[in-house]
Amino acid sequence: MSEFQLMAIAVVAAVFGGAIAARLAKIEVWKGVLVGGCAAVAAVLASFAPGVDRSLSMPMAGLIAAGISGSAVGLTPARTANIAIGAALPPLLGFVLMEMGI
Repeated sequence: MSEFQLMAIAVVAAVFGGAIAARLAKIEVWKGVLVGGCAAVAAVLASFAPGVDRSLSMPMAGLIAAGISGSAVGLTPARTANIAIGAALPPLLGFVLMEMGI
């Protein structure tokens, strides 16, 4: 699989993770989809920045985008954190399992 296909799968997994986290936190699902999608897209865009360490810039961009989009839709920082964690876990676990060869 190419790098672009893996990034697309990670974005979709982050959107689903954000929706599930919003549902579990009793927040509107569309807010979870929006926050998770914004965080994932920001992380993907940060990966294309030249001369920047990807392992640092991608999570920072995702967290900043999640915070901005969460506050834009009226979520508190504590509720936005739940969605950001839910959006980050599925792609993270997928990449860890891929690296382990499972």
